[in-house]
Amino acid sequence: MHPVLQLFTLIALLLIPQAALADAESLRESHVVEAYIELHTHPGRNYPVFYVAERGESIELLKRRTDWIKVRNVRGIEGWVHVDAIGRTVDDRGEVLGFTTPDQDDFNTRDWELGIMLGDLDGSDAITGYGAYHFTRNLSVEAAYTENYGDFSDGKMFTGSIVHQMFPQWRYSPFFTIGGGTRETNPRSTLVDTEDRSDGVASVGAGIRIYLTGRLMLRLQYKHYVVMTDRDDDEEAGEWKLGISAFY
Repeated sequence: MHPVLQLFTLIALLLIPQAALADAESLRESHVVEAYIELHTHPGRNYPVFYVAERGESIELLKRRTDWIKVRNVRGIEGWVHVDAIGRTVDDRGEVLGFTTPDQDDFNTRDWELGIMLGDLDGSDAITGYGAYHFTRNLSVEAAYTENYGDFSDGKMFTGSIVHQMFPQWRYSPFFTIGGGTRETNPRSTLVDTEDRSDGVASVGAGIRIYLTGRLMLRLQYKHYVVMTDRDDDEEAGEWKLGISAFY
């Protein structure tokens, strides 16, 4: 497998499960008050129902994955229950339990986001992992790590950016970025005498965030880099990327 795809898969496996579990609630015990609730083998309506918890039965809420709650009864039977079914249970005080599902309002008021993006950096395959903190609804700071793989050289880049989001309340929300960092270039060619080098970079960019569902959003962006080398002329590079992000 191409190194870019290997890295993309690894980051995806690390990021997406964490995003799905971001809404995990504190462990709680509840009691079924309606006729029954159904336990599925896995989180999803397409998975079979293997157990039915009847009225009066106690269940312990273990963790949440998107719209599904993993529960366990007093006999140790564990299964997955949809959040709507949890509304048919009560806690020890007799209050109905309810869980909110992240929506666009949460997207509009997010504080943190983590994402992965795959694309093209000046003709080479590139992958980026980033984290961002929103200190106002319109402004955020981002830190990103990028690796690119070309025919003649590979590279690594560490950057920081200020991001301005003009209309944070929009589902399709455009943004602009400005930032800088460092880039390491590792030539592959053996035809000429080449050495690894490290240079400063500056960038400007624009893109759009698209709210999808739950805590997930799609991100498309373009950045223009100026690589400040120690040679006579600075280098310029363009970058297109598409990725998926989770917000908190």
